[in-house]
Amino acid sequence: MSEALTDRPDQLDVKSSGLLYVDPISPYAYFYLKQLGRLDTYIDVKIIPILFGAVLAHWGQLGPAEIETKRRHTYQQCVWLAKRFGIKFQMPNRHPFNPLAALRLLVSMGNSRQAIVQTSSFVFQEGRDPEYDFAGLCERLGVVDGDQRIQDDHVKQALKQQTQAAIDAGVFGVPTLVIDRHCFWGVDTIDWVIDYLADPAMFERSEMQAIEQVAWGVRRKRGSGGGVHES
Repeated sequence: MSEALTDRPDQLDVKSSGLLYVDPISPYAYFYLKQLGRLDTYIDVKIIPILFGAVLAHWGQLGPAEIETKRRHTYQQCVWLAKRFGIKFQMPNRHPFNPLAALRLLVSMGNSRQAIVQTSSFVFQEGRDPEYDFAGLCERLGVVDGDQRIQDDHVKQALKQQTQAAIDAGVFGVPTLVIDRHCFWGVDTIDWVIDYLADPAMFERSEMQAIEQVAWGVRRKRGSGGGVHES
């Protein structure tokens, strides 16, 4: 836990607010959600489900599970993180899966925080596949009309809009917490968030601004994105 804020808990007179962008496909989002209580005292966090694959496509990136050696590294790191955090962790039998139905279901439920957390635990605490076991996910969330909900055009459009809003905010990965237009990406940035809340001028200092003066060097050719797409 960061000392900056925990030593001065009365420093924040007004609670800040932030948007946490997640996708149930991400085990790191699972770890983040399990630790969200660390931030609840200091900030109101609204959790927004987005389609991580569309974010990757926009920025021309591969996902961590799409590179063989990185895939192995990611899964093994998650096992290590679970032990470090003291959190139960179990990979589903197949990963990555298609999270689209689960995402649309969550959007149809109004981006319910409880439902998002339950869905993440369904996948990485119980090791269940929300694509192949969509009926099981619906049962867990108490939804009886899941198949109908995910076909609703308003739900589909809302998910696209949420994903595009994340991209417009500069989000390039999940989980990302956006506060005051600053993106804090990854489960390892929770301490950074806490320090920022205690020191809101952090990004205005010269050492933080210095990156703007660093010239772009070599740029590899890559594919370009072009908005949010769903299959």
